[in-house]
Amino acid sequence: MAFKTSSICSFVRHTPSNRTLLQAGQRRCNSTSSTNSLYSRFAERSQRESMMKLAMRERFEKQAQQEQRARAFERQQKRHWESGDIYSPHDLSPAEMMKWKQKKSPPTDAFDALSLNPLHLYKNFAIMSEYVTEMGRIRHSSETGLRPVNQRKISKAIRRAVSLGLMPSVHRHPEILAAEARSKMQRGLRP
Repeated sequence: MAFKTSSICSFVRHTPSNRTLLQAGQRRCNSTSSTNSLYSRFAERSQRESMMKLAMRERFEKQAQQEQRARAFERQQKRHWESGDIYSPHDLSPAEMMKWKQKKSPPTDAFDALSLNPLHLYKNFAIMSEYVTEMGRIRHSSETGLRPVNQRKISKAIRRAVSLGLMPSVHRHPEILAAEARSKMQRGLRP
């Protein structure tokens, strides 16, 4: 359509014989040129808007990536800072973060709460078997949750019970195993 109107406009400009035809052609050319200018303005505006949307989307994505990196960094930090805490740059180093990452032993455990000495319980195989694996090995303090002092005492008590022959050295006590099997059978599970 634009090709036909432009050829008519050029034809009207080159043939000045008929005045009314010339005026009508100019009006038509002016309306076509105004339509073209409106179209070009609309195209420019839509292009500007799409560029602005693209820039905003890129800005949003960049901000989301920065927030994600910040959250990942916060997850690596094991020390939780309170408002008003004073710290030096060394406190933010990986070496210091590793210190805070290490689990601290509990201040009290079951034996402290009950005021019991694990060394005096070496004859009680029910308590001793709680701190022994199915294969007869002494459980680690990370599994037992005991303080280091009581972990050493319970280990010594278990070794004492094994050496006296009160507990087997390669598996849990047979009476404990039988009690577990009975409880499983009562619940309807295979022993």
